[in-house]
Amino acid sequence: MFVGRAQELKQLEEAYRQERNAAVVLYGRYGIGKTELAALFAKDKPTFVYLARELSEQEQRYCFAKELEIPTEDIAPDFYDSLKLAVANREDKSKKALIIIDEFHFMVKTSDAFKVAFLKILMEEQCMFLFLSSSVNWVEHSMVEDFGPAARALYATIKLKEFSFLELVKRFSEMSVEKTIYANAVLGGVPEYLNYWNEKSSVKENILRIFLRKEAPLLYGAEIFLKKELRELGAYNAILAAMAAGKNKLNDIYARTGFSRAKISVYIKNLIELDVVEKVFSFDASESANLVHANVQKGLYRIKDNYLRFWYRYVFPNLSAILMGQGESVYEKEIAKDFAAYMQESFANVCGEYLKLMNQYGRLAARYDNWGTWYGKSGLIDVVAGTGERTIMAGFCRFDSRMMTLKDFSKYKELLELAMLEPQELYLFSKAGFTEELRERAEAGSKDLENCKIILVGLEDL
Repeated sequence: MFVGRAQELKQLEEAYRQERNAAVVLYGRYGIGKTELAALFAKDKPTFVYLARELSEQEQRYCFAKELEIPTEDIAPDFYDSLKLAVANREDKSKKALIIIDEFHFMVKTSDAFKVAFLKILMEEQCMFLFLSSSVNWVEHSMVEDFGPAARALYATIKLKEFSFLELVKRFSEMSVEKTIYANAVLGGVPEYLNYWNEKSSVKENILRIFLRKEAPLLYGAEIFLKKELRELGAYNAILAAMAAGKNKLNDIYARTGFSRAKISVYIKNLIELDVVEKVFSFDASESANLVHANVQKGLYRIKDNYLRFWYRYVFPNLSAILMGQGESVYEKEIAKDFAAYMQESFANVCGEYLKLMNQYGRLAARYDNWGTWYGKSGLIDVVAGTGERTIMAGFCRFDSRMMTLKDFSKYKELLELAMLEPQELYLFSKAGFTEELRERAEAGSKDLENCKIILVGLEDL
């Protein structure tokens, strides 16, 4: 099922309709949906598709000519001749030819001849090139240098990102919001991974089938993904496993892995550039910042990719048991007992996305432009937002089987005092709902939080 990507499709169509020829790079991690989007875009256009491989230049020319249906003998035509013939022989000459080259980094890195052919065809024929790549790191850090002068001919570079939670809700239109939150927490927003999720199966059944059996499709998916982008997988495994186990400070990762702090910093930098790890700082809207810092956790690292966070927390440490057919036991002993704690962070991210969407449509008391989380030594405030005029909004999220109570509310007020935050809006999110006492307090307003509106949000509201 194809959902989302309307903006990206619009960009591609605009490039195709340009009077001059255009070349566009569409990139994103493996499984993000590049090929599916390219196929949708290619409908009703004379299209030539080639999947580049890791080959010598000569063998690449043979494969290229064959798949463009250009006759080959002992000597394969060069890239230019193959492209020239393919474009010239297209059936509908009233439309631009669309040339799609998937994993094009394999062509660019090994062949200057291809770069020359690309530029000549772009100048001589009515065509558009669409280059796809799963190598995020290469596109963002090496592509321009490797492409050389040909890089100047690129019209646009588009990065496909993971689905938002709203897009997941559309993707799983027959599934409850609660179950969609679980799917998001386990698989993230990568379409390829989401295709394995069965809407009619329980969360447990999905996790067992996707991860905890010897033949599970994503049993080794995390390492396969990282190997495409990074060397020294063993070091990255150690660092990500430490983060998944709750080691979020540099010193904690150092103690867990035994790597030098300098080495850890380099590897974490690479993971941040790959967009799977982030360094988070506590939100600070206080005029007396030095007073707040005594209560604040400084610079924490965390895995932001939900799929990797789940895999390194539950699958990686239990691979031996899974391969011995003990997946059911792994689920009961390792996942079921810990899942509510794991789900908390993912639920907070969903609540944050909900509030940002409300902000976008002007449904909050103010237009907030600064968003974050407050990390304190006594707890955290899941969502904090502020404006230039120091208007503050805060949100607390709870994703377990217990209703949110007045006692919880009292704890939240204490955290706001420690953070020296005085919100004008306080959003409380709870999976299990709210006690009647808390509902009454929210309706009456809190005397302890002056001029603060309290809004209760249940799953049905999401």
